[in-house]
Amino acid sequence: MDRIFIVWGREVELSRYLAKGLNAELKQVYVKKWRGVKLPALIRYLVQGVKTLVILGQLKPRVVIVQNPPIFAALISYFYCTLAGAKLAIDSHTAAFLDRKWILFHWLSRLVARRAILNTCHNYKNLATLEKWGVKPAMVVQFYNPIYEEEQIKQSLADKRVEELLTDSKLPIMMVNRFAGDDNWQSVLETATIFPEANFFITGGASERLMKKIRQKAPANVCLTGYLPHLEFLKLMNRCRVVLAFTLRPDTVLWSIREIMALKKPFVTTDSEVLRRYFGEVAVFSGPKQEDIKENITLALEGEEEVKNKIERFLIKDRKRWEEEILTANNILNS
Repeated sequence: MDRIFIVWGREVELSRYLAKGLNAELKQVYVKKWRGVKLPALIRYLVQGVKTLVILGQLKPRVVIVQNPPIFAALISYFYCTLAGAKLAIDSHTAAFLDRKWILFHWLSRLVARRAILNTCHNYKNLATLEKWGVKPAMVVQFYNPIYEEEQIKQSLADKRVEELLTDSKLPIMMVNRFAGDDNWQSVLETATIFPEANFFITGGASERLMKKIRQKAPANVCLTGYLPHLEFLKLMNRCRVVLAFTLRPDTVLWSIREIMALKKPFVTTDSEVLRRYFGEVAVFSGPKQEDIKENITLALEGEEEVKNKIERFLIKDRKRWEEEILTANNILNS
């Protein structure tokens, strides 16, 4: 096999898209539970490390591309590549540079990154960090929009509760959310209290204890959907009038914005330097206060009819940029 793309995580849509552009076969290695018991992170990584080595040993790829974090996936891949004479490439997400738990392993990230033939990242702030580390070659690969099958996305949601609420809602608003540390769901709950004419559909699964606590505080116009499979997630997005994509993490470019634009939906996102640089032509930006979010949702609704044309114009230019970046990356991998 020529190339494989290793991911140690549950969410793989972003890496699936990049793997396709790099002509690599995606291999998801994710073990969360054993016999119904949630595994501690250390045990999970050990199990995933063994499974990764088995996959690499069986397939014997010429090039191994690996998602970081966790850096341990890149470390295991590096060991294999050193022994097998294969090439290593690393795709580092923003969390690898900014999340506290991964900052502790920056020394290891630098060590492995310097031994890879290619390091990709997702925005210019991340690239500045790689360059500071002395990593070469390094480049930004900022994603292009995925393409979805329209007929599938127009179907009803499998969750009858969510489907009924969505059907009855005159102003459905979706928040892309995972209940991760950088998700600003608290501000959206607060916004719902002053925006009773809208129905807010907040995605993402969390512990039963946290979900119970949120349900007790959430106003009547909030629907907590729980974790949605990707197609169900897209169906919901397609039916909502405006989509919210917020992050509390600085210097982050959200993959969800690409999914939103693929469906040509008006969206409100975090007012950050990085997001303004990449999506200033098409997004509505908001601060975290509930009044600001409500005002900017209203602004997005007013421009609803213009969004499709704005996104189409944006993507004409953006496709050329994507093709150039992928061509550069492939040339390096082929060298």
